[in-house]
Amino acid sequence: MKIRKNKILINLKVFLLVGCFLFIVQMEAAAQRIKHQKGSPFWYNWSVDMSLGLTSYYGDLSQYDSDFIEKLIHESKPAVALKITKYFDYKFGVSGQVMFGGFSGDYKEDYIFRTNLMEYNIQANVDLLNIINDFNRRNSGITLYAGIGQFLFKTTSEITTAGATTEDVHNSGVPEFVYFFGSTLYHKIHPRFYLLMDLSIRQAQNDNLDNFVKNGDFDYYSFISLGVSLQINNLKFPFEKLSDCPAYGGNKRY
Repeated sequence: MKIRKNKILINLKVFLLVGCFLFIVQMEAAAQRIKHQKGSPFWYNWSVDMSLGLTSYYGDLSQYDSDFIEKLIHESKPAVALKITKYFDYKFGVSGQVMFGGFSGDYKEDYIFRTNLMEYNIQANVDLLNIINDFNRRNSGITLYAGIGQFLFKTTSEITTAGATTEDVHNSGVPEFVYFFGSTLYHKIHPRFYLLMDLSIRQAQNDNLDNFVKNGDFDYYSFISLGVSLQINNLKFPFEKLSDCPAYGGNKRY
């Protein structure tokens, strides 16, 4: 389990380094993502992120931890997420997210499992380039985030013994805890919209995601996705152009 955890951390570090290289070169002063000012009213400076991707399994029965492509093909299932973020300035934000996903595994021919899950969480994020450079005018960037949440899941395993297959179903019944960290790359395509690429690693405080208990009371899963972020000046009037928005000190955004 320790070796598997180290591989997960190494993969995430590589993702972050590549992301930084690709996006630091785009640090030209082109447009602000969010034009914050301290003391902005609660209703100002929000975003809604919609993401589609894959959740992947890391646990006692995973086979492809060192092969990213095989992991996505054999131990992953489609996932979708919706996240709402409140920005307090151009460096920091707090989000709430709901995600639906799952994964599968075929550790041996005689043991196959499928898992579906639903997670809800809260998370805090920082804009890495703005923290480093204290400069909030850019088309592209990278945010880092960490959070905690709860999830419900259902795992169905098929066990074959002496030619006979039996089905075993484990339903969580009550929410289980999860904590996670990750990063998001963003790129402006319109004053209101940004493209997103996201990767996170989640540690579940439960060892039944594969319906196989071993090596401690937790499994891991990841979420990799592409998405779109809708930037909102005023949550009360999300599609209205506000030339005199007090949150931006009278500066026009559109």
